[in-house]
Amino acid sequence: MAAKADWEAALRGDRAAFQAIVTPHLKELFEAARRELQYHVAIGDLGPDDLTPEELAGEVLIRAWQDRHRRPPGVGTRAWRLALLFRVVDDIVRREARFRNLARVSLEAQVPAEPVYDDDESFWEWYQPDEMTRWEDVVQDRSSMTPEQAAAEAFTRSLDPRARHVFLLAEVYRVPLPEAARALGLSLPEAARRLADADREVKPEGEGQTE
Repeated sequence: MAAKADWEAALRGDRAAFQAIVTPHLKELFEAARRELQYHVAIGDLGPDDLTPEELAGEVLIRAWQDRHRRPPGVGTRAWRLALLFRVVDDIVRREARFRNLARVSLEAQVPAEPVYDDDESFWEWYQPDEMTRWEDVVQDRSSMTPEQAAAEAFTRSLDPRARHVFLLAEVYRVPLPEAARALGLSLPEAARRLADADREVKPEGEGQTE
């Protein structure tokens, strides 16, 4: 009941209530951000110095605050934040790719002016004001993945990105598949198909089968 009351208050603009909702899950969000950065660095989407897990977690929480009225029905705040993490990383990767393509076109062109923001959402994707809570300051645990987690992540690098997202939500973060599907904007049959595809890729042949 307290979480529901905090969420309703956050929807009305209460940042303290929003912080009360997200603070207990900061460690998980930080570790999920670390996982996503390791993955995208490994496949060449990002450089190792492009972004820190703390910065990425902060971007996700800014997006969550801005998009809080868009949380899909039937999706808990935890699953919603994890799905937002995937979307934020995808946006950053696309932005980096555009920047690199522009840089290859001409290294001698004049530096472009700062972007003109047409709406609040675009503005917040680029800028975190100083008065906002710096979420990275409250994240204390900076431990890396365990060997088992690292091995599992290595397997998921071969997956289609959407199948990987379904697999991570359902198998790694233990989000029920119907909720994972809603969080990712997929139908349940589509999510089930992608999860089955991921299982075939990730799990060794014959694992879990009985004679």
